[in-house]
Amino acid sequence: MSKSADLAHRLPCWIGACCIALASLHAVADDDAAQGGGYHLGNGLPLGDSGLRIGGYATGSYERESATPPRVAVDNLSLFVWWEGEGRWKFFSELEYQNLLLTRERRHDHDGYLSLERAYIDYALTDNFDLRAGKFLTPIGRWNLIHATPLVWTTSRPLVTSLEFPTNMTGAMLTGRLPNLGNGVEYNVYGTSGSDLHTNPSVDPFTAGMGTHIAWTAMPNLQLGFSYANFRQASARSERKQIAGVDFLWTHNRYELSGEMIYRHTNLSKTDNEKGAYLQFVAPLGGKLYAVARYEIYSVDRDDVPEKIRATNPNAYPNGASMSFRVAGLNYRITPALVLKAEWVASSHNVMHAPDGLLASINVLF
Repeated sequence: MSKSADLAHRLPCWIGACCIALASLHAVADDDAAQGGGYHLGNGLPLGDSGLRIGGYATGSYERESATPPRVAVDNLSLFVWWEGEGRWKFFSELEYQNLLLTRERRHDHDGYLSLERAYIDYALTDNFDLRAGKFLTPIGRWNLIHATPLVWTTSRPLVTSLEFPTNMTGAMLTGRLPNLGNGVEYNVYGTSGSDLHTNPSVDPFTAGMGTHIAWTAMPNLQLGFSYANFRQASARSERKQIAGVDFLWTHNRYELSGEMIYRHTNLSKTDNEKGAYLQFVAPLGGKLYAVARYEIYSVDRDDVPEKIRATNPNAYPNGASMSFRVAGLNYRITPALVLKAEWVASSHNVMHAPDGLLASINVLF
């Protein structure tokens, strides 16, 4: 048996063993909490009275795409370390090992690597105004700020939430809240001079940038968001890009409707524009089981269509490519911190080779 075949045989067993261990951990945690131990899965582990906590999340996934062998993987193993004292200072960090174990590489996969996702310090200038410095998630749209896989509804991620901009930034950000304006307005204003802490090999980092995100609670169950960013990236330092976007979230009796729309423009071409949007609906089926449906459209410029695809037909995609994705799936929330997901993704003109077919995952927040 080859090494890769042996890994393909053993890895599902390892993931199954992890699932059993996690379920046992959940039961033990509940018993400890009932006896006054204080730990709950998903809340992190306090380190005495120091104010420090450690936590994290892990993702085990299964993919079955057409015309390719199944892929089983531990995609993410993340460690959070954070500190909240009694004063105005706070600290948060996240180290994430990506592509830890896998039976088959995707077209865009990198070898397993340790990524510094976040490392920042917050200082509360007032009760409604904070200053943040370090490496943080780029506040464009809603999805990118949620980040941890147990907290999102599907195994797959819409392209519009990550493809048009670097998902994290090293710089500074002002965050605030205007509680007396309507039902409340939250805002972020951020910028970077281009230096990046421990660059993730899967991300084309910022070399300069600034932007803002505003979230307005229009009604108690409806939140609207607006994003703007102006930036350069390492792969094309002479190219300045601008992004404008809107997002929303509506909830009612465990039903949820959400979406994001993004438009990106570059200064190098009047036609080199990318845009995309998704709409997602979640409905309870009973107990802890939910149905999820999503539709996404995404358009890329011709230069962003992979070279192999353009080489097969030089006249193809003269103005770029328009893709669409349809997702239908189930989400079973054993607890808010332990989630099972399964979905079917159907795509059209999928030139970016985003995963489609049958996708499933187990997601644990520690």
